Amino acid sequence: MVRIGLVLSGGAFKGLAHVGVLKVLEENNIRVDAIAGCSMGAIIGAFYAAGRTPKEIEEFVVKQNFRSVLNFSLKSFSKLGIQDLSKMRRLIEGFTGVRRFNELRIPLYINATNITKEKEVVFSKGELFRAIRASISIPGIFAPLRIGGDYYVDGGVLNNIPVSILPKNIKKYIISDAISYDKLDASKGISIRDIVEKSILLMMYRITESKLRGIPRKDYVLIQPRLSREYALPRESKFRQIIKQGEIAAQKKILEIKRKIR
Repeated sequence: MVRIGLVLSGGAFKGLAHVGVLKVLEENNIRVDAIAGCSMGAIIGAFYAAGRTPKEIEEFVVKQNFRSVLNFSLKSFSKLGIQDLSKMRRLIEGFTGVRRFNELRIPLYINATNITKEKEVVFSKGELFRAIRASISIPGIFAPLRIGGDYYVDGGVLNNIPVSILPKNIKKYIISDAISYDKLDASKGISIRDIVEKSILLMMYRITESKLRGIPRKDYVLIQPRLSREYALPRESKFRQIIKQGEIAAQKKILEIKRKIR
C-alpha cells in the first residue's frame, strides 16, 4: 500500500484554509499516514493528528478571539516580541487532549528554524506545544523560543512546505500551500508595505520552488487556495471564508489526488 504524507504550510491566518482541505480529504475517505506542519500548519496538523475531525476543528477555530488568545497586554511582551502564549497552550491542549507527540493518532512532524545555528530543526517527539511554539515564532511578532543556548523561530524562514521532513517511507504527498504568491501590481503606485511583503513572498516562493523541484511531479499534488490580501490579518468573521477557499481549492484537485495515490 502506498504511504501518503500530508504537508501543511505556514501562512498565519491564511493557514486556516488547511481546515477546508482536510474536510475534502475526509469527505473522500482519503487517509494520510503522516503529517508535516509548519507554523499555522503545525497547529492544524496537531489538531487533526490528535483525532479531531475537520468539522470539529472548523467549529473550534471560528469561535476563537485571536486578540484574546495571543494576549496583547503589555506584560505579555518582551523586547523580542510576544512572550506569553500560555493561553494558546491551554486552548490547544484542551482541544486536543494531547501534550506529547506519542499521544497523537497520526505521526506528526513539525519544523522550526534554529536561528542560532542557522538550520532547520524537526520535532517529532517530546512535548507537543514546545514544537508548535517554536514553529509559529514569526520574527518580529513572537519572541523566539529559547531551548538551551539556541533560539528558534518560524519554520517558514527556511522551509514553508516541509515535504522533506517526512519519513522516507512516505511515497506520495498532498501539499496544502496557504501562501498567495500574487504578482506585484504597480499600476496604482506602491507602498513600503507592498515592497516588504512582496520581497518576503518572493523569497518564500523561490524556496518552495526549489523544494518541489526535488520531487517527481507524479508523486505530489499541490493545493493552493486563492487567498487575497484581506485574509492576512482578518476579523474572526472571515475565518469561515478562508476555510471555504481551502475546500474549493481541494475539490479542484481531488481527482488528481485520487489518481496519484492509487
